[in-house]
Amino acid sequence: MTCNKDHSGRLGEAARWYSDLQDPDVTLETWEAFLEWECDPQNAAAFQEIEKGLVVLDRTTRAYGGMGQSAEGASEPPTGSVSRLVRSRTAWIAGIAAALVLATVSAIAAIPLPHPEPIRYATSVGEQRSFDLADGSVMTLNTDTEAEISFTESRRYVRLVHGQALFEVEKGKRPFIVEASRSQTTALGTVFDVYAKVGSVEVTLIEGSVGVVPVPAKPELWDWFRPASRDGAAGRTLVPGERLVIREDGLESVSAIDPSEAGLWRSGTVWIDDMSLADVVAELNRYSRMKVRIDDPDLGAEHVSGSFHVGEEEEFVGSLVMMFSLEAERVGNEIVLSRGSDAD
Repeated sequence: MTCNKDHSGRLGEAARWYSDLQDPDVTLETWEAFLEWECDPQNAAAFQEIEKGLVVLDRTTRAYGGMGQSAEGASEPPTGSVSRLVRSRTAWIAGIAAALVLATVSAIAAIPLPHPEPIRYATSVGEQRSFDLADGSVMTLNTDTEAEISFTESRRYVRLVHGQALFEVEKGKRPFIVEASRSQTTALGTVFDVYAKVGSVEVTLIEGSVGVVPVPAKPELWDWFRPASRDGAAGRTLVPGERLVIREDGLESVSAIDPSEAGLWRSGTVWIDDMSLADVVAELNRYSRMKVRIDDPDLGAEHVSGSFHVGEEEEFVGSLVMMFSLEAERVGNEIVLSRGSDAD
Protein backbone atom coordinates (compact mmCIF):
# COMPACT_ATOMS: atom_id res chain seq x y z
CA MET A 1 0.00 0.00 0.00
CA THR A 2 2.86 2.33 0.81
CA CYS A 3 4.17 1.87 -2.71
CA ASN A 4 0.79 2.81 -4.20
CA LYS A 5 0.55 5.91 -1.98
CA ASP A 6 4.03 6.99 -3.00
CA HIS A 7 3.18 6.52 -6.68
CA SER A 8 -0.05 8.48 -6.21
CA GLY A 9 1.90 11.35 -4.67
CA ARG A 10 4.36 11.37 -7.54
CA LEU A 11 1.52 11.43 -10.06
CA GLY A 12 0.00 14.41 -8.27
CA GLU A 13 3.32 16.27 -8.39
CA ALA A 14 3.76 15.34 -12.06
CA ALA A 15 0.29 16.66 -12.90
CA ARG A 16 1.06 19.96 -11.16
CA TRP A 17 4.32 20.26 -13.08
CA TYR A 18 2.53 19.54 -16.35
CA SER A 19 -0.02 22.27 -15.59
CA ASP A 20 2.70 24.79 -14.68
CA LEU A 21 4.67 24.09 -17.86
CA GLN A 22 1.66 24.85 -20.06
CA ASP A 23 1.73 28.49 -18.91
CA PRO A 24 2.81 30.63 -21.92
CA ASP A 25 4.81 32.79 -19.50
CA VAL A 26 6.64 29.90 -17.84
CA THR A 27 10.03 31.07 -16.55
CA LEU A 28 13.46 29.58 -17.01
CA GLU A 29 13.65 29.11 -13.23
CA THR A 30 10.50 26.96 -13.35
CA TRP A 31 12.01 24.79 -16.06
CA GLU A 32 15.24 24.39 -14.12
CA ALA A 33 13.31 23.35 -11.01
CA PHE A 34 11.27 20.89 -13.08
CA LEU A 35 14.37 19.33 -14.63
CA GLU A 36 15.87 18.92 -11.16
CA TRP A 37 12.70 17.19 -9.93
CA GLU A 38 12.59 15.01 -13.08
CA CYS A 39 16.13 13.75 -12.45
CA ASP A 40 14.56 11.10 -10.19
CA PRO A 41 13.69 8.15 -12.50
CA GLN A 42 10.41 7.55 -10.65
CA ASN A 43 9.41 11.18 -11.05
CA ALA A 44 10.27 10.99 -14.76
CA ALA A 45 8.13 7.87 -15.14
CA ALA A 46 5.21 9.60 -13.39
CA PHE A 47 5.49 12.60 -15.71
CA GLN A 48 5.37 10.29 -18.74
CA GLU A 49 2.18 8.70 -17.35
CA ILE A 50 0.62 12.15 -17.06
CA GLU A 51 1.58 12.97 -20.68
CA LYS A 52 0.11 9.69 -21.91
CA GLY A 53 -3.02 10.08 -19.81
CA LEU A 54 -3.68 13.57 -21.12
CA VAL A 55 -3.59 12.28 -24.69
CA VAL A 56 -6.45 9.92 -23.82
CA LEU A 57 -8.33 12.63 -21.91
CA ASP A 58 -7.95 15.05 -24.80
CA ARG A 59 -9.43 12.54 -27.23
CA THR A 60 -12.34 11.91 -24.83
CA THR A 61 -12.99 15.65 -24.44
CA ARG A 62 -13.14 16.19 -28.20
CA ALA A 63 -15.64 13.37 -28.60
CA TYR A 64 -17.70 14.63 -25.66
CA GLY A 65 -17.79 18.17 -27.07
CA GLY A 66 -19.86 17.06 -30.05
CA MET A 67 -22.83 15.82 -28.00
CA GLY A 68 -24.67 19.14 -27.97
CA GLN A 69 -24.96 22.30 -30.06
CA SER A 70 -25.78 25.82 -28.89
CA ALA A 71 -28.10 28.15 -30.77
CA GLU A 72 -25.06 29.68 -32.46
CA GLY A 73 -23.82 26.24 -33.51
CA ALA A 74 -21.02 25.93 -30.95
CA SER A 75 -20.51 22.64 -29.13
CA GLU A 76 -21.97 22.40 -25.62
CA PRO A 77 -21.84 19.65 -23.02
CA PRO A 78 -25.14 18.03 -21.96
CA THR A 79 -27.30 19.74 -19.34
CA GLY A 80 -25.84 19.44 -15.86
CA SER A 81 -22.29 18.86 -17.02
CA VAL A 82 -21.11 22.48 -16.68
CA SER A 83 -20.42 22.13 -12.98
CA ARG A 84 -18.28 19.07 -13.65
CA LEU A 85 -16.30 20.71 -16.42
CA VAL A 86 -15.69 24.06 -14.70
CA ARG A 87 -13.37 22.86 -11.95
CA SER A 88 -10.65 24.47 -9.95
CA ARG A 89 -7.07 23.90 -11.09
CA THR A 90 -6.35 21.79 -8.01
CA ALA A 91 -9.33 19.52 -8.53
CA TRP A 92 -8.43 19.07 -12.20
CA ILE A 93 -4.94 17.98 -11.28
CA ALA A 94 -6.19 15.64 -8.56
CA GLY A 95 -8.68 14.11 -10.98
CA ILE A 96 -5.97 13.27 -13.48
CA ALA A 97 -3.74 11.74 -10.80
CA ALA A 98 -6.62 9.76 -9.27
CA ALA A 99 -7.67 8.37 -12.63
CA LEU A 100 -4.15 7.22 -13.37
CA VAL A 101 -3.74 5.64 -9.92
CA LEU A 102 -7.03 3.80 -10.35
CA ALA A 103 -5.88 2.49 -13.70
CA THR A 104 -2.62 1.31 -12.16
CA VAL A 105 -4.18 -0.40 -9.14
CA SER A 106 -6.81 -2.07 -11.28
CA ALA A 107 -4.10 -3.28 -13.69
CA ILE A 108 -6.03 -1.95 -16.67
CA ALA A 109 -3.33 -1.91 -19.32
CA ALA A 110 -3.71 1.02 -21.67
CA ILE A 111 -2.50 0.77 -25.24
CA PRO A 112 1.21 1.66 -24.99
CA LEU A 113 2.23 4.84 -26.76
CA PRO A 114 5.66 4.38 -28.34
CA HIS A 115 8.38 6.88 -27.49
CA PRO A 116 9.12 9.05 -30.51
CA GLU A 117 12.33 8.01 -32.17
CA PRO A 118 14.87 10.83 -32.18
CA ILE A 119 15.63 12.32 -35.57
CA ARG A 120 19.32 12.13 -36.41
CA TYR A 121 21.19 14.83 -38.32
CA ALA A 122 24.86 14.58 -39.27
CA THR A 123 27.58 16.07 -41.43
CA SER A 124 30.72 14.45 -42.75
CA VAL A 125 34.28 15.78 -42.45
CA GLY A 126 34.50 19.14 -44.22
CA GLU A 127 30.71 19.44 -44.67
CA GLN A 128 28.44 22.16 -43.24
CA ARG A 129 24.64 22.03 -43.50
CA SER A 130 21.60 23.92 -42.21
CA PHE A 131 18.35 22.18 -41.26
CA ASP A 132 14.88 23.69 -40.81
CA LEU A 133 13.34 22.07 -37.73
CA ALA A 134 9.66 21.32 -37.21
CA ASP A 135 9.14 24.25 -34.82
CA GLY A 136 10.58 26.83 -37.23
CA SER A 137 14.03 26.89 -35.64
CA VAL A 138 17.16 26.48 -37.75
CA MET A 139 20.07 24.24 -36.79
CA THR A 140 23.37 24.57 -38.66
CA LEU A 141 25.88 21.76 -38.19
CA ASN A 142 29.60 22.29 -38.64
CA THR A 143 32.02 19.69 -39.95
CA ASP A 144 31.88 16.12 -38.58
CA THR A 145 28.90 16.79 -36.31
CA GLU A 146 26.02 14.62 -35.15
CA ALA A 147 22.84 15.72 -33.37
CA GLU A 148 19.63 13.96 -32.38
CA ILE A 149 16.31 15.77 -31.90
CA SER A 150 13.23 14.74 -29.97
CA PHE A 151 10.33 17.20 -29.73
CA THR A 152 7.35 16.56 -27.43
CA GLU A 153 4.31 18.61 -26.47
CA SER A 154 6.18 20.10 -23.52
CA ARG A 155 9.76 20.57 -24.74
CA ARG A 156 12.10 20.80 -27.70
CA TYR A 157 15.11 18.64 -26.97
CA VAL A 158 18.41 18.27 -28.81
CA ARG A 159 21.33 16.05 -27.98
CA LEU A 160 24.58 17.19 -29.59
CA VAL A 161 26.45 13.90 -29.77
CA HIS A 162 29.66 15.48 -30.99
CA GLY A 163 30.85 18.42 -33.04
CA GLN A 164 29.52 21.98 -33.31
CA ALA A 165 26.08 23.42 -34.01
CA LEU A 166 24.55 26.89 -34.18
CA PHE A 167 20.91 27.21 -33.18
CA GLU A 168 18.54 29.98 -34.29
CA VAL A 169 15.63 29.24 -31.99
CA GLU A 170 12.07 30.14 -32.88
CA LYS A 171 10.28 31.66 -29.90
CA GLY A 172 7.61 29.53 -28.27
CA LYS A 173 6.27 28.45 -24.90
CA ARG A 174 8.20 25.16 -25.06
CA PRO A 175 11.83 25.61 -24.02
CA PHE A 176 14.57 24.64 -26.44
CA ILE A 177 17.07 22.44 -24.59
CA VAL A 178 20.46 21.34 -25.92
CA GLU A 179 22.46 18.72 -24.08
CA ALA A 180 26.13 18.38 -24.99
CA SER A 181 28.71 16.52 -22.94
CA ARG A 182 28.63 17.98 -19.41
CA SER A 183 26.22 20.83 -20.17
CA GLN A 184 22.57 21.60 -20.69
CA THR A 185 21.55 24.86 -22.37
CA THR A 186 17.97 26.14 -22.21
CA ALA A 187 16.54 28.92 -24.37
CA LEU A 188 13.08 30.20 -25.29
CA GLY A 189 14.13 32.18 -28.37
CA THR A 190 17.72 33.08 -29.15
CA VAL A 191 20.83 32.38 -31.25
CA PHE A 192 23.66 30.41 -29.70
CA ASP A 193 26.51 28.08 -30.60
CA VAL A 194 27.44 24.82 -28.86
CA TYR A 195 30.75 23.07 -29.49
CA ALA A 196 31.29 19.64 -27.91
CA LYS A 197 35.06 19.19 -27.89
CA VAL A 198 37.19 16.40 -26.47
CA GLY A 199 37.39 17.14 -22.76
CA SER A 200 35.13 20.21 -22.72
CA VAL A 201 32.08 21.93 -24.16
CA GLU A 202 31.76 25.57 -25.25
CA VAL A 203 28.50 27.52 -25.27
CA THR A 204 28.61 30.89 -27.04
CA LEU A 205 25.67 33.29 -26.94
CA ILE A 206 25.14 35.50 -30.00
CA GLU A 207 21.65 36.89 -29.40
CA GLY A 208 19.08 36.74 -26.62
CA SER A 209 19.66 34.89 -23.36
CA VAL A 210 20.31 31.29 -22.34
CA GLY A 211 20.73 29.42 -19.10
CA VAL A 212 23.51 26.84 -18.93
CA VAL A 213 23.84 24.25 -16.18
CA PRO A 214 26.52 21.57 -15.79
CA VAL A 215 25.29 17.99 -15.62
CA PRO A 216 26.94 14.98 -13.98
CA ALA A 217 28.46 12.19 -16.00
CA LYS A 218 25.76 9.53 -16.53
CA PRO A 219 26.63 5.84 -16.62
CA GLU A 220 23.27 4.87 -18.13
CA LEU A 221 22.06 5.41 -21.68
CA TRP A 222 20.66 8.84 -22.43
CA ASP A 223 16.91 8.97 -21.86
CA TRP A 224 14.94 11.21 -24.25
CA PHE A 225 12.17 11.75 -21.72
CA ARG A 226 14.46 12.32 -18.74
CA PRO A 227 17.06 14.95 -19.52
CA ALA A 228 19.94 15.34 -17.14
CA SER A 229 19.51 17.62 -14.16
CA ARG A 230 21.81 20.34 -13.03
CA ASP A 231 22.26 18.26 -9.85
CA GLY A 232 21.95 21.28 -7.60
CA ALA A 233 24.45 23.43 -9.46
CA ALA A 234 23.64 27.11 -9.71
CA GLY A 235 24.21 27.34 -13.44
CA ARG A 236 24.80 30.54 -15.40
CA THR A 237 22.76 32.93 -17.50
CA LEU A 238 24.79 34.20 -20.45
CA VAL A 239 24.47 37.54 -22.22
CA PRO A 240 25.37 38.15 -25.88
CA GLY A 241 29.13 38.06 -26.38
CA GLU A 242 29.86 35.55 -23.62
CA ARG A 243 31.40 32.13 -24.08
CA LEU A 244 31.15 29.56 -21.31
CA VAL A 245 33.58 26.63 -21.26
CA ILE A 246 32.77 23.63 -19.04
CA ARG A 247 35.61 21.15 -18.74
CA GLU A 248 35.21 17.45 -18.19
CA ASP A 249 36.45 17.84 -14.62
CA GLY A 250 33.68 20.37 -13.92
CA LEU A 251 35.77 23.55 -13.99
CA GLU A 252 34.10 26.51 -15.73
CA SER A 253 35.32 29.73 -17.30
CA VAL A 254 33.60 32.63 -19.06
CA SER A 255 35.24 34.86 -21.66
CA ALA A 256 34.11 37.77 -23.83
CA ILE A 257 33.99 37.33 -27.61
CA ASP A 258 32.75 39.36 -30.57
CA PRO A 259 29.21 38.05 -31.23
CA SER A 260 29.54 38.92 -34.92
CA GLU A 261 32.47 36.52 -35.26
CA ALA A 262 30.99 33.61 -33.31
CA GLY A 263 29.08 32.14 -36.24
CA LEU A 264 31.45 33.05 -39.07
CA TRP A 265 32.31 29.40 -39.55
CA ARG A 266 28.94 29.08 -41.33
CA SER A 267 30.43 31.07 -44.22
CA GLY A 268 33.32 28.61 -44.51
CA THR A 269 35.87 30.85 -42.78
CA VAL A 270 37.48 29.65 -39.54
CA TRP A 271 39.03 32.37 -37.39
CA ILE A 272 41.96 31.68 -35.11
CA ASP A 273 42.57 34.19 -32.34
CA ASP A 274 45.78 33.75 -30.35
CA MET A 275 45.48 29.96 -30.24
CA SER A 276 48.26 27.53 -29.44
CA LEU A 277 49.62 25.67 -32.44
CA ALA A 278 48.39 22.43 -30.89
CA ASP A 279 44.84 23.79 -30.77
CA VAL A 280 45.17 25.17 -34.31
CA VAL A 281 46.16 21.72 -35.55
CA ALA A 282 43.17 20.18 -33.74
CA GLU A 283 40.91 22.74 -35.46
CA LEU A 284 42.44 22.01 -38.87
CA ASN A 285 41.94 18.29 -38.39
CA ARG A 286 38.19 18.80 -37.92
CA TYR A 287 37.80 19.96 -41.52
CA SER A 288 40.11 17.66 -43.43
CA ARG A 289 40.68 13.94 -43.83
CA MET A 290 44.34 14.77 -44.12
CA LYS A 291 45.49 15.06 -40.50
CA VAL A 292 48.28 17.22 -39.13
CA ARG A 293 50.41 16.09 -36.20
CA ILE A 294 52.88 17.88 -33.95
CA ASP A 295 55.03 15.69 -31.70
CA ASP A 296 57.05 18.55 -30.18
CA PRO A 297 55.23 19.99 -27.10
CA ASP A 298 57.28 23.20 -27.25
CA LEU A 299 56.26 23.74 -30.85
CA GLY A 300 52.64 22.98 -29.97
CA ALA A 301 52.75 25.72 -27.33
CA GLU A 302 53.53 28.45 -29.89
CA HIS A 303 50.62 30.87 -30.47
CA VAL A 304 49.19 32.09 -33.76
CA SER A 305 46.28 34.19 -35.09
CA GLY A 306 44.72 34.19 -38.54
CA SER A 307 42.07 32.40 -40.55
CA PHE A 308 41.63 29.66 -43.12
CA HIS A 309 38.89 28.68 -45.52
CA VAL A 310 37.27 25.27 -45.36
CA GLY A 311 38.83 23.16 -48.11
CA GLU A 312 42.09 25.10 -48.04
CA GLU A 313 43.66 23.46 -45.01
CA GLU A 314 46.84 22.43 -46.85
CA GLU A 315 47.48 26.04 -47.91
CA PHE A 316 47.18 27.12 -44.27
CA VAL A 317 49.63 24.42 -43.22
CA GLY A 318 52.02 25.81 -45.82
CA SER A 319 51.70 29.23 -44.19
CA LEU A 320 52.52 27.71 -40.78
CA VAL A 321 55.60 26.02 -42.22
CA MET A 322 56.91 29.35 -43.50
CA MET A 323 55.93 31.34 -40.40
CA PHE A 324 57.69 29.04 -37.93
CA SER A 325 60.43 27.66 -40.25
CA LEU A 326 59.03 24.16 -39.96
CA GLU A 327 59.61 20.94 -41.82
CA ALA A 328 56.56 19.03 -43.08
CA GLU A 329 56.78 15.30 -43.68
CA ARG A 330 53.90 13.31 -45.13
CA VAL A 331 53.45 9.96 -43.39
CA GLY A 332 50.47 8.05 -44.79
CA ASN A 333 47.42 10.26 -44.30
CA GLU A 334 49.25 12.58 -41.92
CA ILE A 335 51.51 15.60 -42.23
CA VAL A 336 54.00 15.70 -39.36
CA LEU A 337 55.27 19.17 -38.50
CA SER A 338 58.61 19.65 -36.78
CA ARG A 339 61.16 22.40 -36.36
CA GLY A 340 63.63 22.77 -39.22
CA SER A 341 67.19 21.55 -38.68
CA ASP A 342 68.45 25.15 -38.77
CA ALA A 343 65.89 26.44 -36.28
CA ASP A 344 67.18 27.92 -33.03
